[in-house]
Amino acid sequence: MELDSCKKSISKKLFLITFTLFIVFFSFSMIFQILYFDTFYANRKKNTLMNNLSKFMQETSYNISSDESLYNAIAQFESSNVAKLGILTPEGEIKYVLDKNSEWQKKNITILANIFRNLSSDENFIPSLQNSDKPFCTIMEDRDTSLKHIVCIAPFSLYSKNDSVIMALSSFQTINEASSIIKQFYFYVFIFLLFFCLVLSLIYSNMVSKPLIKITNKAKKMSQLDFSSKCQEDREDEIGTLGKSINILSANLSSALSELRAKNEKLTKDIERERKLEKMRKEFIAGASHELKTPLGIIEGYAEGLKDNIVEGENRDLYLDTIIDEANKMNKLIMDMLELSKLEAENMTFKMAPFNIRELISNILMKHKNSFEKHNLHLSFILNNISEESEMVIGDSFKIESVIENFVTNAIKYSPENEHVNVSLSEKDNTVVFSIENTGTHIKTEDLEKIWVQFYRVDKARSRAQGSNGLGLSIVKTILTQHRSVFGVMNTKDGVLFYFSLNKYTEEK
Repeated sequence: MELDSCKKSISKKLFLITFTLFIVFFSFSMIFQILYFDTFYANRKKNTLMNNLSKFMQETSYNISSDESLYNAIAQFESSNVAKLGILTPEGEIKYVLDKNSEWQKKNITILANIFRNLSSDENFIPSLQNSDKPFCTIMEDRDTSLKHIVCIAPFSLYSKNDSVIMALSSFQTINEASSIIKQFYFYVFIFLLFFCLVLSLIYSNMVSKPLIKITNKAKKMSQLDFSSKCQEDREDEIGTLGKSINILSANLSSALSELRAKNEKLTKDIERERKLEKMRKEFIAGASHELKTPLGIIEGYAEGLKDNIVEGENRDLYLDTIIDEANKMNKLIMDMLELSKLEAENMTFKMAPFNIRELISNILMKHKNSFEKHNLHLSFILNNISEESEMVIGDSFKIESVIENFVTNAIKYSPENEHVNVSLSEKDNTVVFSIENTGTHIKTEDLEKIWVQFYRVDKARSRAQGSNGLGLSIVKTILTQHRSVFGVMNTKDGVLFYFSLNKYTEEK
């Protein structure tokens, strides 16, 4: 699992690649130096020794005033080149060398003599050397000491043309010692570089991968429809450009998704509304068909009776009165249906204006005074501490009149004789509340909410006999809803109470 995680993580990939590259580079550099340091150092030492020997020859040929000045020049050459210098005769005898009698120098003289003897073993070497103007350099091993030396030899004109041979000698021992020290040093360098590469690779991988990881996390949140976070935009490189592009994409997706959600919600509401309208339409058609079917059946039956002359005299007039009565009921039903259709239309406008609700109620009750007396009903109209100013409300007075008219006629229709109809008007906050209670009867709890539905009647037989078509309260509900009224119905201890509220009229000062 850890291996798979390492393979999938870009930071770990970058770390491993960077660390490997650094290690390979430094390892290759150290191996190359270890393998070729001796050769490089020897060649450079040989070239330097040859050039400096040529320079020495130019400065001292035919220009030696005394042996002391010659020894000083030899000492300076040996000091600057870490080499031994000797001037020999063409036959190989030592003419000039520093500290000739010292034990240490005797060894160097022996080495010089041995190397010269090895070189001069070729009979053509000395003659060809004297005919050449350039020093001859090579690497030779002393047979006695088994030590390698860089040897530079050239003809030297001390007092006359090529009267001597000059010979410079640099031991390979210093090169070997330097190479050995470097190899030991490289071990510690490698340990340091290993740690250095580890830290550098970690820093580099974090620098590159950290913003990419943030962008990846942002993309994951976007895939989960979370557009709240933002990518860093203060970088001017490709990662910064990618972050800006991700932010733009996130903003566009968030905007598009919000718009899509809003449209989807609107579409859902529209679909639900259409379903409700379709259901209402079907229910309305079914209710209307049912309501029209009864009077049409009665009219058809009585009309056929008249056609067949099965009745005469007063009975004939009764048949005609029945047909007229049923026609009037059909006309009322159609008018109520048209009224309800207009009220439910979206383009229906109400004429909102201030009016005195107490006067409106008083006029309606006065109009139905004979009906109350006919049914032996006791009417009361109570004003519950309502001021004259509060009697003014805002609404469509014509529509509110039809609402109160419906409540009053229903109270008269469904109240038993010798019962009470209690009308009251009261204040509640910024509204005026109208209520009407008819005693002596109750509505079943399960029917309280259904009575506002089109064509719904609690007592269908009784309602039909009293000329009710079940649309009155539906019209009332639509009117009060348009007025943003709080309305309802409830059973009281003695009967049934209907109520609704209207906003008070506040005169602008």
